[in-house]
Amino acid sequence: MLRTKIHIALSSIGLVLGVSAFICFCIVYANIEAGMWALLSGINAGLALMLHCHYLKESLHVNFSRKSLQYIGDIGIIGFVAGGALMIFYIFLETYYQADVTPIETSIIIRLVWSFMMTKWGIMLYWTTKKYLKTYNDHQLFSENPNIEET
Repeated sequence: MLRTKIHIALSSIGLVLGVSAFICFCIVYANIEAGMWALLSGINAGLALMLHCHYLKESLHVNFSRKSLQYIGDIGIIGFVAGGALMIFYIFLETYYQADVTPIETSIIIRLVWSFMMTKWGIMLYWTTKKYLKTYNDHQLFSENPNIEET
């Protein structure tokens, strides 16, 4: 349970930082790309937070089927692959142009950092869904459910 609480704290930090960076970069600095990657990072962290909270409350099996967890894992893989591709692209741009961090409006390094965070939270979301999918018992699927009426 302590590990789950630590994961909840880290996912909460990731969610708050992603959403606040989105607001900061999009509204204050007009760096739309960095803001979008921060928002997608925050969404992945928020999904991981939701899964951890449901697991802690022991309501994961009630609210999510195997298929829905697999779909959430697919969102994580998409975030990982897209973030990784963006990270490679921004590394290339940074080495080619040798740009500085300032001005923030056009900073490639800030975009690189948030594409890395999107990659990180994408793989963490995928790992979380795989971990929680292992807790599902296949024998429960074929047992009698007293809540289902027979017709």
